[in-house]
Amino acid sequence: MQLARTGVKKLILIDPDQVSLTNLQRQALFNEEDVHKKHLKVLAAREHLHRINHEVEVQALPAPLSVELLTELNYDLVVDCLDNYQARDLINRMACQLGFTYVFGSCAGNFGNVMLIDPAKGPCLNDVFPNLEDLKATDCDLIGVTTPLIPLVASSQVSLALHYLVDPTSIAYDQLITIDSWGMDFTKFQIQKRPTCPVCTANQIVVEQTPSTQVRSLCGSNTYMLDLTTQLDLNELANWLVDRKIEVAKNPKFIRFTFNDNELSAFQSGRLLLYGAPNLDDAQNQFDRFLAVTSHILNR
Repeated sequence: MQLARTGVKKLILIDPDQVSLTNLQRQALFNEEDVHKKHLKVLAAREHLHRINHEVEVQALPAPLSVELLTELNYDLVVDCLDNYQARDLINRMACQLGFTYVFGSCAGNFGNVMLIDPAKGPCLNDVFPNLEDLKATDCDLIGVTTPLIPLVASSQVSLALHYLVDPTSIAYDQLITIDSWGMDFTKFQIQKRPTCPVCTANQIVVEQTPSTQVRSLCGSNTYMLDLTTQLDLNELANWLVDRKIEVAKNPKFIRFTFNDNELSAFQSGRLLLYGAPNLDDAQNQFDRFLAVTSHILNR
């Protein structure tokens, strides 16, 4: 909202999830109507942002963050509004490889972290958190966040983003800002680049992990993900669904449809997302039923 009100020319939104009631406690862009209509977050966000500033171009991508997207999209700055360190690690490694700058931001309980990161000019995320692998392992150990922490962190990120876009030469790339919303404290730490950092010093090439055939839950939501071992022919799958009187919404990289009262998205990469399942076991059963009747198309 702040970037749109400021007049940033173009915003690219990436998120595969749909709006849920639990989001409204902290995600001020959405409302109960979005929940009722089961809107995808990026599509609902685009609609609301255009009401704020119709001149801002908003590209909405209801897809998981990936190497492909970070490689193919054209952008000046990445803003990390994520809720897990698995995806943050991906951004960090891609920043090392592709040479882009991003604004890191995280929230947990009453505490937040914000930092402008450019591995070519300062420390990378792995320098900030040498225990990054441990943080990734606890991504879904949710402790919740207090409502006022989110706008404090978001505003700090926007301030850094605007400073970078206007004058990148006068901004620090080694300052970690910590925020205590309960104690109303802002603290700065100067972070040193580690000469032995296995990420930014090695400039490792990022390769996406081999897809997992196990169903996984997206942190903090009722959205579940399954990666198939092959890419999908979306046109063939869409035609199969339409032949069975199932309405299909098409996008260049994915299709969205309802199957047995379950909303699903299928991506060209072979990723399937299922929305609204009450638990992991139910999501697994729903995926299994879908795959059982489409196995000749999906080539799992």
